Amino acid sequence: MTTLILDGDNLIVHKELDFFLKGNTSLDEITEKKPAIWVDDAGWKDIQSIGTLGPALANFQSDLTNNIDEFKKWYDSLTPETTELPMQYSKITTF
Repeated sequence: MTTLILDGDNLIVHKELDFFLKGNTSLDEITEKKPAIWVDDAGWKDIQSIGTLGPALANFQSDLTNNIDEFKKWYDSLTPETTELPMQYSKITTF
């Protein structure tokens, strides 16, 4: 219901919503090697294209790669959904 209200008010960027609902649906192969074994192939494919969604996520792939230990701690958390993301990514309040 909230999505319909936001859409009616022109507050949704459909490219972002589609990405967060479906992920990277392209048929393209993964172009870069994953930075760690715990990053699955589908997730890495998504990460390779997430930077196109806007400036807040433009450096996510390089931030993950360059700070892999911080992201691994978050990944291993028992409650990642309530644990703050590394590198200030928890402060993003919109897509």
